[in-house]
This record gives sequence, C-alpha cells and structure tokens, in this order.
Amino acid sequence: MKLFILTAALSLGLNAMTAVAANPNVNAKALKTFNAIFTNAQNVQWNTTADYNEASFRAGSISTRAVIDNNGVLIRTIRYYKENNLPSNILYKIKKKYDGKEIYGVTEVTSAEGTNYHIVVRDARNLYNVAADNNGSVTQTAKYKRGDI
Repeated sequence: MKLFILTAALSLGLNAMTAVAANPNVNAKALKTFNAIFTNAQNVQWNTTADYNEASFRAGSISTRAVIDNNGVLIRTIRYYKENNLPSNILYKIKKKYDGKEIYGVTEVTSAEGTNYHIVVRDARNLYNVAADNNGSVTQTAKYKRGDI
C-alpha cells in the first residue's frame, strides 16, 4: 500500500511539473496572444529572444511558426502544408500553368505586408520554385533538375 501511495504521489508530482509553464521565459503578453489565436495548437515549442517569442507547433496537418513581440503583437506566421490548403484562385493558376505536375509543398508567410506563398512544384525531372501572392499573381522564381532521379 505504501508503494502504491508513493507511486501515485510521484506520478502526480511529475504531472504537476509538466503542467507548470514549460517555457517560463515566454513573455506573458505573447503567451496571452498565442493562446487567444492558436487554440488548436499541439506540441508547442518556444524560442525566445530579448524582443520576440517564437512558437513552433502543429495544428492538424499544418506545421506553423508564429512570431509574437513582447507587447503581444503577432508579427508573422509561417505555415507549411500541401496543396489542399492553398486558396482556390492560386491553386487554379498553379494547376493550369503546371498541368500534370505535383504541388510538392507550400510555405505560407503572413505578415503586416500581406500573405505570400512559396510553392514547390515537381515533375519526374525538375523542381520549380513558384511565388504567389494573395491577389493570385503567380511567378516562377527558379527551376532545378532533380537530383533524386
């Protein structure tokens, strides 16, 4: 019985330790903003500097990084995902311009200047770096021969 009580107390103590803020250096205003905006965040990891707090986390199938300053202002978010989360106007233009090619990955960067998309398209021989903005403007920025074929 004593062993059971000791084990239970140890378990509760360890759980209490993990419930305490895992990142005591994260600014309180930044943490408040983060919790208000990213309610579905999982596996959150923080990095802090003197001026900024950066959270890396997952929300469903999307990996995200959020940068929040010490005043609680969201500075930038960077999201990594596949084509299914692209806005339909951009997806349409990419599918039309790169017919028969695969959208391999998307990096979405949102800041005060707007939202930009960095898209990697590939086929059997090449990789294409494509830039797009929220207005639907699509521009190929680079083309590379694939090294994995």
